[in-house]
Amino acid sequence: MSFTCNGIDFCRTAGNFSRFYGTKSPGPFPNRAHLLEMKFTSKVSAALVSLGLFAAASAEDAVKFNVPGVATGTPPATAPAAAPAAPAAAVTPAVAAKPKFTEAQLAEAYGVYTGMRMGLAQLGFSKAEVEAMGRGLVVAASGAQPAFDMKEVGPELEAYLGKKNEVFMTKMRMENLQQSAAFFTKLKENKNVVELPSGLRYEVLKAGTGAAPKVGQVVTIHYTGSLVTGQVFDSSVERGQPADMLLQPGQLIAGMVEGLQKTTVGGKIKLYIPPSLAYGDEGSQAIPPAATLIFEVELLGAKDAPKEAAAPAPSK
Repeated sequence: MSFTCNGIDFCRTAGNFSRFYGTKSPGPFPNRAHLLEMKFTSKVSAALVSLGLFAAASAEDAVKFNVPGVATGTPPATAPAAAPAAPAAAVTPAVAAKPKFTEAQLAEAYGVYTGMRMGLAQLGFSKAEVEAMGRGLVVAASGAQPAFDMKEVGPELEAYLGKKNEVFMTKMRMENLQQSAAFFTKLKENKNVVELPSGLRYEVLKAGTGAAPKVGQVVTIHYTGSLVTGQVFDSSVERGQPADMLLQPGQLIAGMVEGLQKTTVGGKIKLYIPPSLAYGDEGSQAIPPAATLIFEVELLGAKDAPKEAAAPAPSK
């Protein structure tokens, strides 16, 4: 079973708690998330959807446009007749601004936009390959039949793009591992950071006054999640709404389950979660492969979960 939160599809395990407890956002750290097979595919889809919505919005605006002298509806039969309006003063039509760019430049800009959304640079397409794509666009725009059977070429095209995607993902994975190693080496200089045998590091920012949460309880937290680069990928603080979540393996990533037990209600903690305790080498829709995650978490509350909610962790 899956649901969408902030554009991320999360896959839950069996049990009645497969849906997120309550109505608040779960944040980007459930245990399992669907990995996009081709990240650029979603980029192209997003671009097309955006353009479609823009066109729809433009069309809707055009329908709502009021033309002087043209009635927009028939008044009710019981409505009194309105007094004749005074003749409107003549309006001088506005002079359209001269376009800054030629149509050729706009078409080129559209090509740049499309190429960026498709990730052509990241996926390592050569100049010759891009030129071949251009020939394909010409065929598609002309409505002509391609020189090969599209159904027949489909499987090989999928394998071709999959190979490029795998090369890109492997490169990103290695870069993130190196970045994480350097980050944790530097982190050793912070004497307030505690390193656990699992590889999780944490830093108590504010001591709480309540009890520590237990596995199986529902915790209420405010959090901000970021990468080692400082890029924030999700924040309940920015949304202004705390999140309730079941503190249990199989429902949250391992680093979050272990880390939240190191603070108490009313406290704030900073968790430094290595890839092995987060999304691993695959990553997720919002998290790059082999990425270290940093969470600043404020524990607002902890309570026992409903019996039907506390489903056992999935067997491995």
